[in-house]
Amino acid sequence: MTIPQYPNLAAATRSVCQQWCEAYGYSDPFCRNGEWWAFPPHSVMPVSIKTVMAADCRYPVAIGSLTLTIRPDGSFASAL
Repeated sequence: MTIPQYPNLAAATRSVCQQWCEAYGYSDPFCRNGEWWAFPPHSVMPVSIKTVMAADCRYPVAIGSLTLTIRPDGSFASAL
C-alpha cells in the first residue's frame, strides 16, 4: 500500500475528507469552527462528518518523514 505524501497536516486533512466524501456520495465538504461538514447524497442540509463516519474509518498519510493516521473529520486515529 502506497501512503500518500502531503506538504502539511491541513492539506492531508482536506484530501482525506474529500476522499471520504467521494467514496460515500457526500459533496462540498467544508470546515467551520474546526469541524468538517458535507452534504449527504440528495440533501440540502450539511451534516457533521464526525457524526456519520464509521468508527474504524481512518487513512494513513505521510507529512515529511512523519507517517500518521487521520480520520475524515480531521482527528487522529490509532495506527492501522
